[in-house]
Amino acid sequence: MCVKREDKMWDRMRMKGRIVMVMMVVMVVMMVVMMGCNSGGGIKEGDEGKAKKGDGSVIDLKVVSKKIKDAVKFAEKVKEVHTLVKSVDELAKAIGKKIDANGSLADEADHNGSLLAGVHSVISAVNTKLKGLETTDNISDELKGKIVAVGKEGKAFLDKLKEKNAALGKEGAKDTDAKSAIDVTANTKDKGATELAKLNGTINELLNASNKIVSDVIAELVVKPTI
Repeated sequence: MCVKREDKMWDRMRMKGRIVMVMMVVMVVMMVVMMGCNSGGGIKEGDEGKAKKGDGSVIDLKVVSKKIKDAVKFAEKVKEVHTLVKSVDELAKAIGKKIDANGSLADEADHNGSLLAGVHSVISAVNTKLKGLETTDNISDELKGKIVAVGKEGKAFLDKLKEKNAALGKEGAKDTDAKSAIDVTANTKDKGATELAKLNGTINELLNASNKIVSDVIAELVVKPTI
């Protein structure tokens, strides 16, 4: 039953990502149509799929369209990984809690083993998805480096959980130990929270870099104003 709910959650995440991608592609198509309408001629016969920008330069719409599609698809995958990593912050709020008869969270101290196992599963899934991102065609070495950096910090976090297994790998894992493992705001972070904070930083950098790729490719359709 838990597996089915988890599958549904990932399906919803993927669907939201696809919707964003479709919206961006639609925006690009509208820009292309407007450019085609305003090109004012000057493109020779046989140059189908090309358009003239406001500065007079000609671009290959087919090439630019593929670049945008690939960039958006890559950014969508990065966003999915980012969402997974950031979900740990939400899971940390459930430390020392249980669901009561009213469907609310109530206190239940020192029973965090399953919660910590769930976090381990989430970050393991992150590392699996990162391996897929590393094999993406035509991405820069700099971007690959950022992907590797996220994977490195993810592994460091999992290794720390393994190292602290005596305290974390049991049903009766204490609230204080759980917080030091997955709560980046905790005063003590010696069981994984330090590594998790570093993971948060690297995934933020990767997300920003992937979004910049999309904006840079779309910028190829726009004439930059001169000062």
